[in-house]
Amino acid sequence: MKILIIGAGSWGTTLAFMLAEKGYSINIWSRENDVIADINNNRRNHKYTSGLCLHDKIKAFGDCDKNGILKSGTGFDIIVFAVPSEYLRQVSTGFKEFLQNLPDTINAVVNAAKGIELKTNLRMSQVLSETLPKELISIISTLSGPNISSEIIKKLPSVSTIASKNKKVLVYLQPVLSTDYFRVYTNDDLTGVEICGSVKNIIAIAAGISDGLGFGSNTKASLITRGLYELTKFGKKFGAKTSTFSGAAGIGDLITTCISTNSRNRFVGERIAKGEKIKDITENMYMVAEGVTTTKAVYEMSKELNIELPITECVYNVLYKNADPLKSVKILMTRKFKSEN
Repeated sequence: MKILIIGAGSWGTTLAFMLAEKGYSINIWSRENDVIADINNNRRNHKYTSGLCLHDKIKAFGDCDKNGILKSGTGFDIIVFAVPSEYLRQVSTGFKEFLQNLPDTINAVVNAAKGIELKTNLRMSQVLSETLPKELISIISTLSGPNISSEIIKKLPSVSTIASKNKKVLVYLQPVLSTDYFRVYTNDDLTGVEICGSVKNIIAIAAGISDGLGFGSNTKASLITRGLYELTKFGKKFGAKTSTFSGAAGIGDLITTCISTNSRNRFVGERIAKGEKIKDITENMYMVAEGVTTTKAVYEMSKELNIELPITECVYNVLYKNADPLKSVKILMTRKFKSEN
């Protein structure tokens, strides 16, 4: 089996590592020449996965090498997009012609990004549906769950969810993606899984703000609980299944992203609470915290649809209106009394 992974950041490299160990041939694309050289020459990706030793079945390439791959007659069984959500349209559009020219062997397209596109308000599978060759639209899926890459690299047990409207794709991908330390469940609620993966990053930023302000476990549990309610409320508006929110892609991913010290979104919130500006934080991060742009997209959607999302609104005001984090907590705590339901 041959797999093309588009994106050599921490998650793309982790997936390449995991799948190559299963014996699959991996081609991984990067726009960064130093990353390509490091993978091919040193069997490392020091920039994103520290000292992880990569299997020799992994071959990195860039845009200038695309034609060489085509001329070699290399067909791919699976295409994985592992680029940050804000860059997915640009990158997938750039690969459209390349994918049209590949042999007709592609059985599945996997999106591994989490977010909602600004301005269009599209989920990532919808972005791919607009940018990829029409022959591939019916086999698009999304991989989502509590998947901190640094833990998976260490082969610590974890679960994930592969979601698609195409049940044949789910049956095909489940055994391919699963290992004895990475257990993959299937879910046909693509909308719900993608909304969970997007909105939980907003709540994680709020959790980081809580940490940065020195609050405790009660506060974190309260944020996760009300964050889950907020996530569910938003998702159901778009027809997501209630059961999805209690699964790995819902509460599972939400908990991990809010509590892990390796969560980029939680870390952004922590730095904001300590007085740093979001512009300075994002400019100095070479890995992307997808929740920053997703906060703006979800906030704008909530206003258009008249959905009350108080945590999202507070995070938006802190990120984009320079609101004081501590005062924002007081606003949340002194809202009008209401039932929990």
